[in-house]
Amino acid sequence: MANEIMDRRNDIRDWMNMDPWMNGFTSLFGDNLPSAEALKTDIKESDKDYQVRVDMPDFDKKNIDVSYNNNTLTISGHRDDFADKNDKNGDVIMSERSSGRFARQYHLPAVDSDNIEANYDNGVLDIKLPKLAKTTDSSHHIEIN
Repeated sequence: MANEIMDRRNDIRDWMNMDPWMNGFTSLFGDNLPSAEALKTDIKESDKDYQVRVDMPDFDKKNIDVSYNNNTLTISGHRDDFADKNDKNGDVIMSERSSGRFARQYHLPAVDSDNIEANYDNGVLDIKLPKLAKTTDSSHHIEIN
């Protein structure tokens, strides 16, 4: 079920990225907005856990926040501007790297939130979210009198 939701969400995001009008709308606000394109994410699910891997090149670890609440993993933070806005000598030829604030959310149910582990190394954020142990079925048959 979680995979179907993520697939549907990714289909919508792909459509928005390929639609000429949406690309034009984004460009109205400039090219320096962080986007999902810059933060590529892979999510893998096993019987024991979810593993989330996010490409976050050139981010400072202290500017990244990871939280889990109400079955939702949230990754947020900011990346500083790389361009020298005060370049009076005209040394900056091109600046394509995005900067600013970002936030992404992923619905990942039944996680043992006390044992989530996160590691940031070489521009990649790895998060391991162990699943809660399956509870035994506590339902029982009730006789009708």
